[in-house]
Amino acid sequence: MDRRLAYVILNLLPGIGPGKMQQLIEAFGAPESIFSASEEALLRIPGIGGRLAGVLRHWEQHCDADAELRLAQAAGVYVVTREDQAYPPLLKDIHDPPICLYVRGDLGALERCRQSIAIVGSRHTTSYGIQMASALASAAACAGFTVVSGLARGIDTAAHKATLGAGGCTIAVIGSGLCHLYPPENQGLAEEIAASGGAVISEFPLNHLPDKRNFPMRNRIISGLSRGTLVVEAGLLSGSLITAAQAIDQNRTVFAVPGRADTPFARGCHNLLRDGARLVETFQDVLEEFSLLPNLQIKAVEKTAQEQSRKPVELSPLEYAVWEKLSEQESAIDELLAQCEEPPSRILGTLLMLEIKQVIRQLPGKQVIRMPGRKVVAES
Repeated sequence: MDRRLAYVILNLLPGIGPGKMQQLIEAFGAPESIFSASEEALLRIPGIGGRLAGVLRHWEQHCDADAELRLAQAAGVYVVTREDQAYPPLLKDIHDPPICLYVRGDLGALERCRQSIAIVGSRHTTSYGIQMASALASAAACAGFTVVSGLARGIDTAAHKATLGAGGCTIAVIGSGLCHLYPPENQGLAEEIAASGGAVISEFPLNHLPDKRNFPMRNRIISGLSRGTLVVEAGLLSGSLITAAQAIDQNRTVFAVPGRADTPFARGCHNLLRDGARLVETFQDVLEEFSLLPNLQIKAVEKTAQEQSRKPVELSPLEYAVWEKLSEQESAIDELLAQCEEPPSRILGTLLMLEIKQVIRQLPGKQVIRMPGRKVVAES
């Protein structure tokens, strides 16, 4: 079993979350080693009782990783593990980063999270809240920030739409599998985000159904992807206050927009301000807090990317063998799978790694091509 497949399996298994996975890796050294461990060794890990030990020992009875990867490939979804280059560094820094991220859209959006702001708020909102969310998201996009939110009704939807309207990059983090997008009326918005250089992401397997217990877990990803979290409008019971609390736990800055004193939709924001959140009237308040020059930082990132593109890319033996079978003309992925002796799951994972390393590009219709001008070398 290779490492990538091990991560996918761990993400699919019931009862194995980021915390337990980290305990297991610390004990056995690598995710793939977990599945060759004896039951006695597994039972010595705190929190791994007889039931979970049995699940790990007989994982094939509890999930079908090959079917999951085939479904992802058919749906145009990337599966990014913690060790992949595309995994966002900011998210990796939180104490419980997701085991895997399912990504629909542009993988480059994850890289652009290095300069990002979460804009969240209540699902039940006022015209003032929608107006402020739209203005702040539009200004964030114009300043070069990626806007992260949760695709929920209300403030989240306004933030995503305004970012798209300003030509910016936005990421939607959902609390279900990508095959069961919630809320359903935002399906069109999700497609627009994915097609415009942004991404819709989830840590949940593709067919995982929406559930109210998923959303607090989802919220830690919203704050974890972002340098700061801006709450636009929130009542005292708003889920966006959970996102703000998680941002504080992750040592990220929390911002809040003041509202009318006589509306319940402002009370959550006012409590945040009393507790030390930064008051925001315009996006300039966010820029001043971060004390950065966004345009210069973007140019530095672009310059680094250009320099990296001139260097030969090192490929593993399997990656190099797959790359050699491709050309700068479109090739069918199904034909490539038929040419290779390795299992389809390994080849599909290898194609993802080649795209992450920016030496190939996957196209609609299950087609793939080499990136022109990219130099590659096989690892010695």
